[in-house]
Amino acid sequence: MTEIFMPKAGMDMKEGRLIRWLKEIGDPVEKDEPIMEIETDKITMEAEAPATGVLLAKLIGDDTTVPVLQTIGYIGQPGEKVPDAPAAAAEAESAAPAAAEAAETKADAAAPQLPTLNGAVAATPYAKKLAAEKGVDLSSVTASGPAGEVRARDVLAAPQQNAVNATPLAKKYAEVNGVDLAGVTGTGYDGKIRKSDVLSAAAPAPAQREITRIPLTPIRKAIARNMFSSLHSMAQTSDSVEVDVTELMALRKRLLEHKEELGTKITINDLLSYAAVKMIKTHPLANASFSDTEILCYPDVNLSMAVATDYGLTSPVVHGADRMSLVELSLAMRDLVTRARDRKLTANDQQGGTFTLTNMGIFPVDNFNPILPAPQSCILGFGRCVEKPAVYQGQICIRTMMVLSVTYDHRVFDGGEVGSIMKTMKEYLESPELFLVQ
Repeated sequence: MTEIFMPKAGMDMKEGRLIRWLKEIGDPVEKDEPIMEIETDKITMEAEAPATGVLLAKLIGDDTTVPVLQTIGYIGQPGEKVPDAPAAAAEAESAAPAAAEAAETKADAAAPQLPTLNGAVAATPYAKKLAAEKGVDLSSVTASGPAGEVRARDVLAAPQQNAVNATPLAKKYAEVNGVDLAGVTGTGYDGKIRKSDVLSAAAPAPAQREITRIPLTPIRKAIARNMFSSLHSMAQTSDSVEVDVTELMALRKRLLEHKEELGTKITINDLLSYAAVKMIKTHPLANASFSDTEILCYPDVNLSMAVATDYGLTSPVVHGADRMSLVELSLAMRDLVTRARDRKLTANDQQGGTFTLTNMGIFPVDNFNPILPAPQSCILGFGRCVEKPAVYQGQICIRTMMVLSVTYDHRVFDGGEVGSIMKTMKEYLESPELFLVQ
């Protein structure tokens, strides 16, 4: 018999989520055949069977997160017996009810016994009168008389948990509506319960709305951890500028008319990405990272792009984007986005990014400050395209405008270099022929 473990797909991996089993109990399994689909903090992947046989047991169900190397199933021969749960755990489980029962018995034995006389509580006549007037149960009163009888002062000092301080009308309404006056708080003088208090208690309580709890997947945990670490370990700051993209939109429209010849449907995001890659030729510090002793400028532009999926945000990488034409970049980006949403990205698809671009244009977002992913030095963010009045060639007219945001590591370059980057991008996007000929 062979154990199936939650795979450890990296040195930093602490836990994994079983998305779904690909085999049912009793199904034949070949060694190295995909047997389950799992999610790590970086990728989703298929895990292979460690042996040949039949799937004897699944110890966890689909959509379950467990530590790495934990046993989650067994493969063996038909009829083999799966190991039982550890004996210690079974003993602890069976011992719990017995312990609870013993504690309850001990508590009952410790309850004090009150003095009685011929089956009744011994009390003075005046104490009995006071108890009747105040609704005090004499059996709950601690006696102080020399013969163990309850005296008047004992009744006056007793907590009146059984007393009902209510108006006759309130009592009548409580009887009709089935309201226990012991649970009603009075708003009258000296806490007396009134008719309105009973009616309020009789009204149905609003339904309690439960908190929705969404378990954190390994990818979501990794995103949260990395974004928090990046924001607190780098000197991040952001700047933005509004750009006239009327000509860029017109270029995209013309390129769409030739999508058959080009072999791809050029999008605004393709044009923005291509312009950003060309900008790096004259601003290499945007494609760099900071170390304790030096700044590392990378020879290749490996473009990371933020992609929203149903399992969280991911950032697949177009390697060598600076060596691609506009059409090649468009095809490469479309392929990565498709595979990201189909959970088909490999580990290499999400490693080695040197520069990131994020586009919120499909949402009603004009301006935002993207968080810079460590150890990169620069990320560009684009808002939506909006038609609005603007000054163009000395005239007020309707133009298509977009806000460009830049978040950068202030340890790598200062505001002057960022201003130069934004100036180049503004020129490229407002006159797109400039980056097409680079």
